[in-house]
Amino acid sequence: MKSVKFLLFGLLLGCSSLAQATSLHLYAGAGLRMPVDEIVARFEKETGHQVTVEYGGSGQILTRFELTGQGDLFLPGSADYVQKIAAQGKVSADFPLVHHTPVMAVRKDKAAGISSFADLAKSSLKLGMGDPQAIALGKSGETLLTLSGYGEPLREKVVVKTATIKQLVMYLLNGDVDAAVIGRTDAVKNKEALVILPTPKGTPDEIATLAVLTTSQHPDEARQLAAYFTSAQGIKVFTDMGYLPIEK
Repeated sequence: MKSVKFLLFGLLLGCSSLAQATSLHLYAGAGLRMPVDEIVARFEKETGHQVTVEYGGSGQILTRFELTGQGDLFLPGSADYVQKIAAQGKVSADFPLVHHTPVMAVRKDKAAGISSFADLAKSSLKLGMGDPQAIALGKSGETLLTLSGYGEPLREKVVVKTATIKQLVMYLLNGDVDAAVIGRTDAVKNKEALVILPTPKGTPDEIATLAVLTTSQHPDEARQLAAYFTSAQGIKVFTDMGYLPIEK
């Protein structure tokens, strides 16, 4: 009889733990996928909570949130998108995480004689860009071209604009384009295949910023997940992948 009581107690304890576990919804920029996946996996393992991550370009996830009016956290590649929903009263807290820096990356097998934007502008290389309406690095990438002093001839070489940086990186690595404005972290991660041109002075430095949403049904757990991202261990996940830390 005693063993039956212990069994019942164990079952009740297990049910109690499951009842306390919650499910969170996080909107995240597709270009941030690798560090986000790693941090979310640790959070789920250590807390028992579940996180559904909806990836897309920063503009895409902004539109998705505005359409549904639901979700717990929002992590675009630029603080601009957080400011837009904050102006609508939808942000209860926000946390700048790391720099999300645009760079012009050129395939090494196409980089002979290309050491500057001037060289690139005179070349016959095909360029790829992110869609400025869809992703943070698309918008800052357009500014980068302008600041290079060769905006018009470079734009004439653009053969594709993508809705996510992940897609653009794939085109670049596959040889569908010869050069592209991508995130510094992707360029560093693929340094065996790519070279980075010197970045023009004044190029916008996007800040990947995490917001806890006022629409969250589980604000305490949402803040708990935010703490995983903002912790020293969480920031290290980003910096180990090539993102630059924010100086405090």
